Amino acid sequence: MSERDTSPEAPLTNKANAAETGGAAAAASPKPARRFPIHGVRIAVRTLVLVLFAVDCARLVILYLWAQGAVSINFGRPQLTAGLSPLSGLFDLWAWIRTGRMDPVLPASLTIVVLGLVMSLVFKRSFCSWMCPVGTVFDALGVIGKRIFPGIKLSPRAQKILHAPKTVLGIAVLGIVMIAVPSSLIVSMWSAPYWAVSDMAVLKLFIKPGVPIIVVGICVLGASLLLGRNYWCAGLCPLGGIYGLVSKPSPTVVVRNPEACISCGACSKACAYRIDVATSKKPIRTVDCTGCLDCIAACPKDDALELRAFGRRIPLAAAPLIVVIVWIGIWVCSLALGAWYGSPSAFLIQMGLLSI
Repeated sequence: MSERDTSPEAPLTNKANAAETGGAAAAASPKPARRFPIHGVRIAVRTLVLVLFAVDCARLVILYLWAQGAVSINFGRPQLTAGLSPLSGLFDLWAWIRTGRMDPVLPASLTIVVLGLVMSLVFKRSFCSWMCPVGTVFDALGVIGKRIFPGIKLSPRAQKILHAPKTVLGIAVLGIVMIAVPSSLIVSMWSAPYWAVSDMAVLKLFIKPGVPIIVVGICVLGASLLLGRNYWCAGLCPLGGIYGLVSKPSPTVVVRNPEACISCGACSKACAYRIDVATSKKPIRTVDCTGCLDCIAACPKDDALELRAFGRRIPLAAAPLIVVIVWIGIWVCSLALGAWYGSPSAFLIQMGLLSI
């Protein structure tokens, strides 16, 4: 053995070199700091909502079959499926604001839209990333696509162009609801048979889609798989566009601390909407931010990215509490105001089915 190998300083020197090598490797491949498992909690909340929604969809199908005389059982009118017709919810909300009257047939659609608007104002587009079952399904498709394809890398300009339609469509929908259709016409539609089964009509489009729906579905599916992300919510959903506009003044934002940031880019890579969090110098207020907090979960530094409200840091564990408190609060208020359970008659439902 050489003198260098047998000297008492050699082990210390080797350990120091190993420590330096290990530190360099850690810096080259940063790992997220151990913190509250926000991503897992969000997936759990989304899964719960998806299961509840699927159960109500099954109930709606049974109600449809019962009205057709195909089955003898009937579990009553489900409420969560009212979210299938958000346009009627927007119409109902505007009519309620203008006239003070509430839809007696399908008021749950108003409640679900209000929930989305309040959540957007309080905590970005969190309805999209924490609750929306359609978004959950399309996000899953995006994950599958990411594993099959490497994902097409687009320039920031191209991404803005691809993401712009949802905002344009959202503004167009608001224009139709608030300007083109009189409130008196909306109120008169509440007694129309079709209005009582508007969610059934939408569900029927998914069960028995026509050629236009199939073409749009294939395009959205293809785009989601190729881009490796949920393109429906990112670029086409009008309701997401509306929620994005409402979320702009939200006090709850993700803030980057440039002094603590190590410029590893993990946050931008984790963002499903390709927001350039890693170079942001201001709080993230883009309409694309859904408050999923995957960027903070991916950050290897505790203080490089923070969730703040009114300038104060919010613990990650508080995020699901905010979502659940708003969710339960809006639901309880809707029960108190009679804005959850509708009262459509069996005859009205049967007549409505003849029109879809």
